[in-house]
Amino acid sequence: MSNNEEVNVFVDMSIEELQETVQEMSVQLRDAKLALKEKRLSGVRIALDARREADSELQEELKKLGYNYRIGGQFSTLSDVAHPFFRRF
Repeated sequence: MSNNEEVNVFVDMSIEELQETVQEMSVQLRDAKLALKEKRLSGVRIALDARREADSELQEELKKLGYNYRIGGQFSTLSDVAHPFFRRF
């Protein structure tokens, strides 16, 4: 269907039919935008979940080695742990 044919379909509709069509299209547009957002952010969610899992595993391994590893704590990154002479004051 070309744009001219689509416009002609709308011209033949009553005001009430047009209002219903616009409302239905608004719902479809909202759903499409939500689906697009979900697809765009799915990779970010996967990466964040992987990072949380890696942080958890790292924390467990460092505890086994005797380090007090806490996110946001004294040893918040691997570089801090890798440099034991680095002290925060």
